[in-house]
Amino acid sequence: MAISTACKYPDAVEADQERLLSEIITAVTKLPDASVTRIIGGKRMVAVTSTRMGLCSRMAHHGDHAQKVTGNLPESIHALASSLLKPPTGFLDAIPLAMAAINSLLPIPEDVVPLKAQDLIRQKGAGKNVAIIGHFPFVDRMQTDFRNLWVFELNPQPGDLPAEAGPELIPRADVVALTSTTLLNGTCAEMLRFVRKKAFVIMLGPSTPFTPCLFDWGINALAGCYVRHTSLAASCIRKGVLFKKISGVDSLVWSSE
Repeated sequence: MAISTACKYPDAVEADQERLLSEIITAVTKLPDASVTRIIGGKRMVAVTSTRMGLCSRMAHHGDHAQKVTGNLPESIHALASSLLKPPTGFLDAIPLAMAAINSLLPIPEDVVPLKAQDLIRQKGAGKNVAIIGHFPFVDRMQTDFRNLWVFELNPQPGDLPAEAGPELIPRADVVALTSTTLLNGTCAEMLRFVRKKAFVIMLGPSTPFTPCLFDWGINALAGCYVRHTSLAASCIRKGVLFKKISGVDSLVWSSE
């Protein structure tokens, strides 16, 4: 989702977002390249397999049939990763495929812990002000866990706040949970500008890349995933299953602490 703001420095925000994505791409291209061995598209997610299977949400294309992958896409992960910044024209899923490719090559850090994002949010946010960017399914079960829970959504559901309220309330949050799709829709750098320095920031979602360069941007924990059983996950993705119901996937958290 994007939070609409009257930013005084829109060019600076755009430059920051480009620099952020460039750092992610650089982190991947420093690793040995690998061939794209498999691409899977579903109504909600895409997957790319190289050294492992990487996942990514299809963002605004949820519910639409995934475009058939043609031979026009790069065959190496390094080349496909560059589409995160320079997607080819005419292919709607180029950006999520690029992030899935990045996730397929990034190694799983040794010090990750098996933990769901919502459990980490509860641990860090108990009795505090918590801001969540995007309406995740688990937020309805968290209303009484915090001093204040602010959920910002472009298309608000009952209890959500409109996206325009973000710049006012996010600076008051002790914990900020930021969906990883902000990396894909161009709003991550903008959101991070509103977070106060002492807040604990979590990036969450299956698109989350396990790269330490995100810690340099003030993110404290990366709540992503590892595909343990590729065949089961691939079948679920093709069927359009919700991420939380995809089989063969483990939730992991990597913390800068």
